[in-house]
Amino acid sequence: MLLAVIFDYGGVIRREDREDYAAIDDAHGFPRGALWAAIHDVPEYRLSREGAIDRDAYRAAVRRALAQGTGEGARADAALSALDRYSAALPPVEPEMRALLERLRAAGRVKLALLSNAFRGGTERLRALGVTALFDETIISGDVGVAKPDTTAFVLAATRLGVEPSACLMIDDQPQHVTGAQAAGLRGHLYERTRLAELTERLEAEGAFG
Repeated sequence: MLLAVIFDYGGVIRREDREDYAAIDDAHGFPRGALWAAIHDVPEYRLSREGAIDRDAYRAAVRRALAQGTGEGARADAALSALDRYSAALPPVEPEMRALLERLRAAGRVKLALLSNAFRGGTERLRALGVTALFDETIISGDVGVAKPDTTAFVLAATRLGVEPSACLMIDDQPQHVTGAQAAGLRGHLYERTRLAELTERLEAEGAFG
């Protein structure tokens, strides 16, 4: 029986689209994929998500990675500023995901958690945006010191919910995180933003709506 649903944040609850990043690459003369790689593939990414370094140290590492290919720090700064504006313009919760969460809460059949790889202080930032109010538990990697796909992160989420891992469904847009959840004994669902109907069907089949 499904007793809990655990959601990732960026790329699931909140929009984070590679094509949007690629548009910034195009506008600033970087190869497509350069900005996404600089954000997600630098070694400092995991350190920042485990709370070992702060946002400023991580941002400096991203800038170095982005400028490395061109030697133009000013162009890297402009691209990162454009990314900041893009992020600031996004709603903290995608409207269709808010509707899904509200439907799940109204049904009252499953507990809900948010499990996200993010910086230290992320829990408070999401609370200020009203995001945490949609969930029974919010676990931010930088605040707890462990990040996906480490199996400990998924077990922690299940423990916080008071539910056995096998009764939890982890919804994430990153394949390695779905694999990590499954290795921890959870069920997993790889989410794509254009396939919300598929996720809804999965939740219906699992009995999440009653």
